Amino acid sequence: MSENPVPTVPTDVFERYQSLQRYVGWTEADVIRVRDVAPLLHDMLPELVDDFYATIESQPRAMRVITGGAEQIGRLKGTLIQWLGESFGGRYDEDYVRLRWRVGWQHVEIGLEQAFTNVAMSRLRNGLLQGLEGRWEGDSKELCDTSRAISRLFDLDLAIIQDAYEAEYVRRQRQAERQRSEAAFRQLVEAAGSIIVILREDHTIAYFNPFAEELSGYAAAAVMGKDYVPMFIPKPEQAGVTQQIQQVFAGTPTRKYENTVLCHDDTHRWILWNAQRLDDFEGRPAVLAVGQDITERTKAEQRALQAERLAAIGQTVAGLAHESRNAFQRSQACLELLELELEGQGENLELVSRIQRALDHLHRLYEEVRDYAAPIVIDRQVCVLSRLWREAWSQTEVSRKEKRVELVESVEDTAFSWSADWFAVGQVFRNIFENAIDACPDRGVVSVTSRTVELDEGSMIEVSIQDNGPGIALETRAEVFEAFFTTKTKGTGLGMAIARRIIEAHGGQLELGDPDRGAQFIVRLPRG
Repeated sequence: MSENPVPTVPTDVFERYQSLQRYVGWTEADVIRVRDVAPLLHDMLPELVDDFYATIESQPRAMRVITGGAEQIGRLKGTLIQWLGESFGGRYDEDYVRLRWRVGWQHVEIGLEQAFTNVAMSRLRNGLLQGLEGRWEGDSKELCDTSRAISRLFDLDLAIIQDAYEAEYVRRQRQAERQRSEAAFRQLVEAAGSIIVILREDHTIAYFNPFAEELSGYAAAAVMGKDYVPMFIPKPEQAGVTQQIQQVFAGTPTRKYENTVLCHDDTHRWILWNAQRLDDFEGRPAVLAVGQDITERTKAEQRALQAERLAAIGQTVAGLAHESRNAFQRSQACLELLELELEGQGENLELVSRIQRALDHLHRLYEEVRDYAAPIVIDRQVCVLSRLWREAWSQTEVSRKEKRVELVESVEDTAFSWSADWFAVGQVFRNIFENAIDACPDRGVVSVTSRTVELDEGSMIEVSIQDNGPGIALETRAEVFEAFFTTKTKGTGLGMAIARRIIEAHGGQLELGDPDRGAQFIVRLPRG
């Protein structure tokens, strides 16, 4: 069975045939001459067809395409006699031309070289003309005109056959070249140490190379045909990435564009992209994107920037430390003396108490800044993780009393223990819980889940803390762990920045999740 279906005959082939008729001088008189001479030549056709195929059989290269032996040749002879009968039938309409065009296509399909067709047709024509000359009994001028009409008829048939042959041959050559190019391309990109992705116009994935599979954790079969943006891009970055893709389709290449990519294990990788438009991929425009994994470089740059900030803060705090401590001590001593002087004066003592609370708050803010700037020192001991977060939850009793917020747990291993700084990690959980309680409505719910995950860094215990509040706005998600960032009317905005430093000092990760509702913080800690 043929691998290539019979193609649609070009819509303009009949117009081209008529143009060729005019070019060779084919007239209605030629139609009449050919039609009138048909009875005279009819009984010659079997002998001429036998000679035609004898010529084919004498050529080994031509015979390679005839695989059915004598039976096939018998069928082909019958087809050729019918074809000659149609040629002398006088009806040269669109159906006639389509049949000739398909003959040319069939020659390509079976692998018959056009040169053999040309020679065999020439032999067939000469045989007809010689037979006609031997049987002609009329005027010699009319014989000459009829012979010319037959020659023009054969020239026209051969032109259409050759047109189809060349068109189909060129198409297949281009297809073969495209296949060779695609094979070379695949060999190149499948060995590349870079992410290589091809996107269609609707942003669905058309190609996903092995390195992309390895880095993302997704098999190519699982992502082919899926919309790239929602599958791999965090929501805050989706609009920007979509705009970049559209610009590339419009003809503007992307150079050194950075964004984060979501992996199958919910981790993020930083990727540096170069992308350009492909005008013809599978017959349509596409975007070829090549990405370099710059995750480690980006983390190193972030750590260096963080170190610079901490150094600057540390220097400032160190310069203020001595004078600030003395000022706090003097203020505290004066308040205590004033309290003694005002004993029994309830209204005035309340003012002193308010000053004391403000001073205590200022002192806590000062200590928080100092702690943020100071190096993290881990005092390790064996800790049971579930007990640690439950104690942190118990310390938030005052904060949640008015809202009656409930803690719901779904824990894989309640007895999991590891070496950690009990106070420091407890501070992380307490900070997350307090933020969650602030965000929750009355009778809110804070959910804690834990499970073991396998990452490139090794086996980790993952703790997810999620509230049912309004969530974190898209425009502020990227700043949650930045120092001094806060959405509250009070506080330094250092809580989550310190929390991340503590978890990273334990060799873990603290990230913001992407739930459908509320806010979610994910803590990952090494199991070892």
